[in-house]
Amino acid sequence: MSDFKKCFIIKFIDDLKIKSGMKKENKKGISLLEFLLVLSIIVILSTFAVPAWNRFFEINRYNNFIMAVENAINRAKIVAMEKSTNVGVCISDNQILIYDTGYARSTDPCTGTLLFTVTPESGNISISSAGTIIFDPRGLRIPVDEEENSEGNVCIHHDEFNTYYKIIISRGTQRIEKGSGGC
Repeated sequence: MSDFKKCFIIKFIDDLKIKSGMKKENKKGISLLEFLLVLSIIVILSTFAVPAWNRFFEINRYNNFIMAVENAINRAKIVAMEKSTNVGVCISDNQILIYDTGYARSTDPCTGTLLFTVTPESGNISISSAGTIIFDPRGLRIPVDEEENSEGNVCIHHDEFNTYYKIIISRGTQRIEKGSGGC
């Protein structure tokens, strides 16, 4: 039998199968039921993912602000040494303001020329301070109307997580305290 006759017979048999409904057609795509099932799974997963995603970003904003405050305090020390002047760290209106307080020893860190500010990105972050923080031209904290070994600190509190991060600055050193609760 020739190839032509074989092709013709196969084609004829296929045509008969199609007409009699014996041959299944290939369906491509998805059914409505499959689509709704996938959509419902996505909705269920997103109800759990969105709150976790928001918390992740809030924690990230808090940690970024902590790093920005630490960098600002270290930068204030460096500026004091570079300019051979006194530099104050001032907490005002939930911001950290760094001032060049001049050459004379001052008791107020919030006077002089404003060098830079650090502001939190989140409304859940509050900043407080205890003690005066002014760095002399050697980069050491100046004790103002206090004992020589006293400390000043900057405390960063997150209201939603109820955690704090405290940067404690003594005469020549800086240390960190962190935990839960308020400052």
